[in-house]
Amino acid sequence: MALGISLPPATLQSSKHPATNSDLTQKSDACCHPGPPSGSFARPYFCEIVPLCDLYSVANLVLLPSTGTRSSSARRIDGQFNTSAFSHDPLERLGKAFWDSGIDLSHENSTSEVLLFTVILPCTNGYVNRSDFFHLRLQDVPYPVTKIHEYLTPLQYYESKLSADLPDLVRNAGAIIQWEPLSTFVTINQLQDILAQRVEELKYRLTGAHFLSPEPPQRKRIALVRGRPNLTAGRHVYQAAKGLGLDLVIVDDEGHWLQADTAENRQYREAFLAIDMTEDEYVADRIASSLRSYPLPIHGIFTLSDNFFVTVARVAEILGLPANPVLAFETSVDKYRSRLAQNTPGQTAKVHSVEELRTLLSSVSGDDQQPVFLPVYPVIVKPTKGWSSECVSKVTKAEDLALAVEKATRRHGSAAVIEPFFNGPEMDANFILLDGEVLFSEIADEPPCDADAANATVDATFSPEALTMPSRLPVEEQEIVKSTLGDILVKIGFRTGVFHVEARMVNSAVEYRDVGNGVIDLVPKDTLPTGKPECRLIEINARPPGYRVSVPIKQTYGVDYFAAHMLAAVGERDRLQLVSHPFNFSGADNSDSKSAAAQYWSRLVYIPAPAAGVVRWKNPDLCPCEELKLRRPDLAKHIVLGVDYCQPGDKVDLFSDGARAYVAHVLVSSRTSREGAIAIGNEVHRAFEIDINIEDQSESTNSPNAKRKCPVEFDSTDCPSANSLDSQMTSLHK
Repeated sequence: MALGISLPPATLQSSKHPATNSDLTQKSDACCHPGPPSGSFARPYFCEIVPLCDLYSVANLVLLPSTGTRSSSARRIDGQFNTSAFSHDPLERLGKAFWDSGIDLSHENSTSEVLLFTVILPCTNGYVNRSDFFHLRLQDVPYPVTKIHEYLTPLQYYESKLSADLPDLVRNAGAIIQWEPLSTFVTINQLQDILAQRVEELKYRLTGAHFLSPEPPQRKRIALVRGRPNLTAGRHVYQAAKGLGLDLVIVDDEGHWLQADTAENRQYREAFLAIDMTEDEYVADRIASSLRSYPLPIHGIFTLSDNFFVTVARVAEILGLPANPVLAFETSVDKYRSRLAQNTPGQTAKVHSVEELRTLLSSVSGDDQQPVFLPVYPVIVKPTKGWSSECVSKVTKAEDLALAVEKATRRHGSAAVIEPFFNGPEMDANFILLDGEVLFSEIADEPPCDADAANATVDATFSPEALTMPSRLPVEEQEIVKSTLGDILVKIGFRTGVFHVEARMVNSAVEYRDVGNGVIDLVPKDTLPTGKPECRLIEINARPPGYRVSVPIKQTYGVDYFAAHMLAAVGERDRLQLVSHPFNFSGADNSDSKSAAAQYWSRLVYIPAPAAGVVRWKNPDLCPCEELKLRRPDLAKHIVLGVDYCQPGDKVDLFSDGARAYVAHVLVSSRTSREGAIAIGNEVHRAFEIDINIEDQSESTNSPNAKRKCPVEFDSTDCPSANSLDSQMTSLHK
């Protein structure tokens, strides 16, 4: 490893820098501190500058231990380092540069450790596209990090100034990674390997990913209709808006938790507009009127609530804001109309009642008196409008069809759609579109649920149990999924935005089987199907996946769907392209055929309520996700995130309108294999514990206070604890 520059070290100070509780150190905050104190000692160090790609270079800085004198410092590392490679000159300017950047090199513990910093240096000029960009790209980096310091504000102009002067490089950093200190027993060869590994990791994460926008952006304001039910569901949306420099105005009912004009709420939104959100024919006019009366310009509008898609599209049309056509939303929210985009003639029908069903089944047409509708079992019956698999049934025999229709038509007074059941692997496919072209897409595999069983009854649920990323469908089948579903989105009128589509692959070359150790996964079929593989649409959601899926996708691929969705809503076409670049691990070891866009295999585990009753925590001071992590450190190291939905005293049911009720979700990862990620998820599922005080004895033969175990996904950043600000844990829709 060649040393790019060897700079004069410095005198480091012995006093502590004022502590900060923020993970995001702003340069403006650092400037508020008094200057570094007097008193110094010598400390050897070296620096190398390494070009990563066209967009970035990095400067790695290594500071060796010191006991206060130059000679003692040299003796301390004798036998470990070739000290001739390090400089012992005064470090005053470098120490001051770090101090001004919020980093104290003189911390009392740091003087006896090997400190390692990486200064990230953008190579181009431009405007900051997202101020927390490096936090996003460095999430779950596989090397221990003390802190990532980011200094620039959204939309700020940045001028690249690569220099041979290290203090100037520190002051001009896009970000500084403060790695955890190294042992004093590390050798020079080990240090060279450590630096090389981390540089390589940064290449995978930053190549092609633009921190800066070449054109000066306009600061814009965006309205969110329905402000999310709590902080857990909304935090990632609010963070994305803040990082992008978008001012967020919430439109919702009186009494929403974000309405109060508190200092905390002002962190998440600029303003709250309280209106009557009753879903009647005038709601779009009320929203439009409220936004017109706001004293500052509104540049875009969006919602993440399925029942407001059409309303928000109408508001955008009224106000002349960027949006897809109203007709496209009307088609997507109606599962019958969206089914017609890929219809199976004679096998799809829409009815409003059991009586209408009976009339339809007895109807004939033509001279040959052929039935108008002839269902081929099994079929799916579901409400034309709905979500979360509520009131969705698989019908395997004619005598159950009326029961399924009656259940579906109860849902919101909706009609029922009857369509073929497509046998094959189910998947979620997500798209970022710009003018009908796909900027980014990925596929996640959804393993078989209760209703997929051959002997499933009409009461079996389609609620998901897990999600695995990236997909293991054959590459050619993944291309069929992306092209088929992308074409359908454009066909019904969508052009720009983020879309969450559910589908199945018919005649797939793979199927789910037990591959050993309880792992159920996709494997090649023993006999290939005679028909060609086809992707069959289940439903379209004109929004990002729910937060419990969008956040794991962001962790896995480095693409934030909430950010993309908001940029599309305000018409920021160029910035939309910039945020659509995933990781690029094409040069990494990929022995298990993982997508190069993903940093690891990940498994999202949904934790269903084990019984109906009142929630109790095993440890009153720890949520179940956190308790699992402490009890099972072997699992904790694989847990990326976990979210509990319930607090002690909350009542939970087993099902809601046929959809399973969940108490938590957990995301786990494996950098080794997909099978490993699934196995870890299975063990998390088995090990998760939550106490349910059973109210209905018919739900269990156990005692009223019996302890139940159920599966879970864990998110260390979302799980509340004694020191966490994110204590919102209410039950949410997907």
